[in-house]
Amino acid sequence: MQIDRQELSAHYASLSDEELLELDRAELTEIAQRFYDSELAKRHLTPADTETPGEPHGRAAPDAAEGADEDEDGAVINFDAGPEPDWLEDATCARSYAVLPGGSAADAGDAHDALVAAGIPCHISVKTFDPNDPKPQCYYCVMVPGARNLEAAGALAMAIDNPKEEEMWRAHFEVLSDEELRVLKFDAICAGLRDRLARLKRAYDDEVARRKVR
Repeated sequence: MQIDRQELSAHYASLSDEELLELDRAELTEIAQRFYDSELAKRHLTPADTETPGEPHGRAAPDAAEGADEDEDGAVINFDAGPEPDWLEDATCARSYAVLPGGSAADAGDAHDALVAAGIPCHISVKTFDPNDPKPQCYYCVMVPGARNLEAAGALAMAIDNPKEEEMWRAHFEVLSDEELRVLKFDAICAGLRDRLARLKRAYDDEVARRKVR
């Protein structure tokens, strides 16, 4: 049976730290073990990790009950250690991460750190929906000034997405047979990426030309 490696990678990426660490590696297939090991490496986890029961792995999750305000619908908003930036009203959500209460907010924290390192202002807002639900869903939204959304997307791609993609590509190529690897054409693999880049540049250049901005 043909294994969908992208689906397999997405499956392990969707698991929480606790769910990932609870898996028995010995029970996984050889291919599944590679994706499992790759996901552990991304999160800097090992099966031997031990933490206090009930506490999340990695960066501690923000406590939505402390240091936050509530809107008219009871949603927790604008959680952050610092004051709200003056650009927040016109901000765009560069990334959002859905986690259950008590889950890890490490991904949102990593995105925040990557944007700060790139010199892009950012702010983590927290929203919870249906607070009467026994397990209400929380969303950690990494906000950036609206005008810098595309810049933020590029910074997050370089710092977070591209390294993960590289690991996925390496795992994919590694399990291919010699013949499968030989018939792959690099230009065909990159066609979509090159087309996307060309369209982005064309849209930018056209707007600059329309406004006659240098």
